[in-house]
Amino acid sequence: MPNTILTPQVIANEALLVLESNLTMANLVHRDYSKEFVKVGDTITVRKPAKFVAKNFIGEVEEQDISEGSVPVKMDRYRDVTVNVTSKEMTLDIKDFSKQVITPALSAIAQAVDIDLLTVGIEQAGSKVAVSNTPTIVDIANVAKALDKKKAPRDNNRNLVLAVDTLYKYNTLDNFAKVCYKGDSEALKESEIGKVYTMNTFMSQNTPENTSATPGTATAYKVTCTKGATQFTVSNGTAATGTIKVGDKLIVNGYLFEVAEDLTLSSGAGTLKVTEKIPFALTSATDAVIINKAHSLGFHRNGLALVTRQLELPQGAAKAAIASADGLAVRVVFDYDSNTKTDKISFDIIYGIKELDKDLLVDFA
Repeated sequence: MPNTILTPQVIANEALLVLESNLTMANLVHRDYSKEFVKVGDTITVRKPAKFVAKNFIGEVEEQDISEGSVPVKMDRYRDVTVNVTSKEMTLDIKDFSKQVITPALSAIAQAVDIDLLTVGIEQAGSKVAVSNTPTIVDIANVAKALDKKKAPRDNNRNLVLAVDTLYKYNTLDNFAKVCYKGDSEALKESEIGKVYTMNTFMSQNTPENTSATPGTATAYKVTCTKGATQFTVSNGTAATGTIKVGDKLIVNGYLFEVAEDLTLSSGAGTLKVTEKIPFALTSATDAVIINKAHSLGFHRNGLALVTRQLELPQGAAKAAIASADGLAVRVVFDYDSNTKTDKISFDIIYGIKELDKDLLVDFA
């Protein structure tokens, strides 16, 4: 029998379940959450995981304080999916409504969260390991070696998230199959491959990767921009007449952007159009990280943090609800557009991302 009372709280609870089930990276990094309300752009202080030194015991202990330290995190990542819904759709039971509306909406949000985490991790990585032109299992061993040299704990919190192209370079090697094995715990979604050289290994379709058929020749340049624009002003290009191609990717200020139009630089400068609005302003020229191949990320959980808080319930919306659990919070708001006579449902979350220790992050590309 159809459920005719799909309340905001019922939908928010289901949305939270869908979000949790679609996250990969968010389940592998350090999480910080509280039920305090924040607004977009607020800066909050979060604790960093504690570090201790194992002292030599020679008859008397040397006490250590629990010094976790702290780090400021800007809550500047605000993701929203707003959809039009009909009266007929609102009479569906929650299972069908979830399939038709909630699942695709929250899957898009989950994808954005994972992309943001991978982007910041790669941009801030303290170590880099190269992917060989001819794949060899030694490459992956070198990621683990890089973590070892930075004294990353050898516990079950070491992870390697491989780009699609990178995975298929290595999983055809006999040695790869020999060093992989599944742990006893339940696999993290369908992305888990196994444990390789001390690292829980996964595949993600959300890693930064160039999709241009013929990547541009400009391999380094700086950019400035205005908030809300869909273009960067490029300067200081190392190739004075270098090209930037449609589908090329670049990381700026912790965000991944895709090029919308071909650009040929003139004296190392030009106007670069991208596919999304830019959520920040840059008045001084800032280096862009050029993604000219597939990038994967090796890391320890304590190297990168996902910080989540709750958005306030809007004063002008009578039908709204928040669902929160396990360090995540989803807000659902019902609205009505009197101009178009259309009901709308908005799903949104707010979060911040911060590198906690660059030494625990390895860019594998």
